[in-house]
Amino acid sequence: MHSVLARLLAASALVALFSITATAWLAAQSTSTSIRQELGNALAGDAATYRDLITFAVEHRAWDGVALPPGRSRLILTTADRRVIADSGTNLDPAQLPAVPSAVVDPLELDLAQVPGSPADRIDPRITGPFQLTEREKAGLTHDADIFRSRCRGASEAAQLETAATAWGRPIVNVDRTIPAPAAPACAEVQDRLTTLTPGESAAFNDLGLRVGDCLRQRGLPAEQLTMNASWQPVASNAECLASARRAQLRPYVAPPALLFVTDAAGKTTAATVVRFDVGRIVLVAAVVLVLTVGVSVVVALRMTRPLRSLTAAAERLRHGDDAQVDIRSRSEIGQLARAFNDMAAHRARTDAQRKAMTSDISHELRNPLGTIRSWLEGARDGVVELDRTTLTSLLDEALVLQRLIDDLQDLALADAGELRLHPETVDLRELFDQLVVAHPGLVAEGGGVVTADPVRLRQVLTNLVSNAFRYTPADGTVRLEAQDGRITVSDTGSGIAAEDLPHVFDRFWRADRSRTRDTGGSGLGLAIVHAIVSAHRCTVAVESEVGRGTTFTITFPAR
Repeated sequence: MHSVLARLLAASALVALFSITATAWLAAQSTSTSIRQELGNALAGDAATYRDLITFAVEHRAWDGVALPPGRSRLILTTADRRVIADSGTNLDPAQLPAVPSAVVDPLELDLAQVPGSPADRIDPRITGPFQLTEREKAGLTHDADIFRSRCRGASEAAQLETAATAWGRPIVNVDRTIPAPAAPACAEVQDRLTTLTPGESAAFNDLGLRVGDCLRQRGLPAEQLTMNASWQPVASNAECLASARRAQLRPYVAPPALLFVTDAAGKTTAATVVRFDVGRIVLVAAVVLVLTVGVSVVVALRMTRPLRSLTAAAERLRHGDDAQVDIRSRSEIGQLARAFNDMAAHRARTDAQRKAMTSDISHELRNPLGTIRSWLEGARDGVVELDRTTLTSLLDEALVLQRLIDDLQDLALADAGELRLHPETVDLRELFDQLVVAHPGLVAEGGGVVTADPVRLRQVLTNLVSNAFRYTPADGTVRLEAQDGRITVSDTGSGIAAEDLPHVFDRFWRADRSRTRDTGGSGLGLAIVHAIVSAHRCTVAVESEVGRGTTFTITFPAR
């Protein structure tokens, strides 16, 4: 139970904590999203301005001379420490700047929202840095590319060549490598120049390789050789280190990062962009909610686990054979469980008592005939008794008693296992009644009709009922067998059965008068067999009785 209590408390506390955290996070995210949307909407009209500023930063190493276009919104460009670089308005107090900039202008960290289709490393591809070729180098490589296209390939092959150029001016000649290289020495020299780095490119490439190596070493990763792809772009397996090295190498060649603010004409942000979160108040509210949740959970958990502890204790008592009833009056599921447990305990007690009584009754029923047979056989063995016809008949009667008892027990076992086989057919009740009248002189049989049943089992049922009726009816009494409208009744004018004994008449080895012996009261299995066979036919059997006036058993067949 302590484990259940602890789990309930832990679950409640976690639910409360997660709920508070999720609510606070959603509120912050919603507010931040609203701010970003508002700022994005405000900046959407000035996206061209952002791109112009990026272009300026790519082409200049400082922000000197930058200008902001006038518009319906006021644009303010500052350094990272919020020193004003340019302002589309006048007389700005830096303290009036919004807490959050509208955008960060940095060609080495492009804003993907403002520049869709940016490279994966967010570095402006127009930045050349130390890779920039001189005018003489560009002219020479361009001349070599024209020669290669026009002289070193056939006309049909030249059509398959495409010429492009890098940002720093190197022509890119994409050659179909499936075509053999030109054999002329001049063409080979041209192709060699087109595929070899210039001294400036080589120095820049080597510097970039060293920077990538330093990054890999700092991260504990193995060193690797930097390569160039067909588009003359550096390639490394670790994209983060390559991007970091490129930013460090290119930073001196572009303007430093700047902050762009979009405000109203007075230089102030709108109310929607000023958001302050009171962390202390949020923590206090979260703590109060958490304490209340845990408190309520403790009360509910204790109320839930108390009846469970009672059920556990009752189960322990039931295991040791003691009284296992629990006193739980709740109408909840736990109360229903307690009532079901009490019913189970009572049923188990009744079943245990019936098992003990049945074991005692079986041993008693078997002891008498076996004792008689043994005594006669021992007398015959010792020469005291002569096994004449009368003695053998007596022994046969006792053996038949045992056989009937064993047959009855087998019928009940088959019925309990659902394996009592029936062979239903149309039975003429009048014909069956006539057979019973012959077997039981004094039986009054009336009525008749036709039912669908196993004729052997139906005769067994009626024989048991009629025999039982004669057993408890005096000589001057009457036993009557009647049939009408699919209903068979066996009534007598015997001693009757007390009202408190009626619920037990179909129990095994039960006798209303425990003082009766097997000779007068039977084995106590006849009515149990009647009930089992009738139930197997999907019929019902009921009993009515009044002490001193007689008993009536009624078998009702289902409508055809």
